[in-house]
Amino acid sequence: MKFITSLLLGALAVPAFSAISAPESYGVLFLDRSGSMMTQRPDGQSRCAFSKQQAINKVTQFFLDSSINGQKLNVKTFSNGGQIQSISSGFVDFTSAFMALQQLDSEGCTGLTALAEAMCDGADELRNNFSVEASQGALLRVYGSTDGDENASPVANCGGSNWQAQVTSKYFLELPQVQFNATIYTGTVQNIVNVNSAVAIDASANVSSQKLNAQNIPTFEFLKQLATKTGGKVELVSDTDGGSGQW
Repeated sequence: MKFITSLLLGALAVPAFSAISAPESYGVLFLDRSGSMMTQRPDGQSRCAFSKQQAINKVTQFFLDSSINGQKLNVKTFSNGGQIQSISSGFVDFTSAFMALQQLDSEGCTGLTALAEAMCDGADELRNNFSVEASQGALLRVYGSTDGDENASPVANCGGSNWQAQVTSKYFLELPQVQFNATIYTGTVQNIVNVNSAVAIDASANVSSQKLNAQNIPTFEFLKQLATKTGGKVELVSDTDGGSGQW
């Protein structure tokens, strides 16, 4: 009964279906499970528990919103470097993705934040599995959530001081291109820095080496720029917000 109730609540959160059939989508959804996600929100939940509910809503939207037309989704978690885990055991359908999240420990967040590794892993896995579908018009989408800065990715897996350049390369220089969508959890949304003068991402496929080696900008701003330039969306969730759980 709990499963059915949750399923119905998630479905109610999905926007009205589009009458026009959209291209198929294949996705990776990853959740930040680092220690900072245990921050307590004013409503009594941790960010860890709240992000699980947000992810359930997003899985429902991915599969049931015809403007996305989701086909397969891999649900992953990350924290320390080298610890990315697929809780859905690979690319699955709606029911399997939904059940994987239902079974996820709501209060199990711990460790550091290997954000860059998770971002690069998502793009790589979609290309490795669905490049043929993308060549036929399908969209490859990464959905990522986090509340902190990159601080744990192995250098061999997009880590190090130039991690933003490496992530940019994954999403722009390698084909087919991948769309990035971000959910950013923060104490106060107003504290997210907006750096208009810093250029870290070029929308064209011909990103220059100079820009790829540009100085890093604040992490949240980088995520916002990456989402915008790849055609994705950004959801900013303050600890005081309920949040829609939708892009």
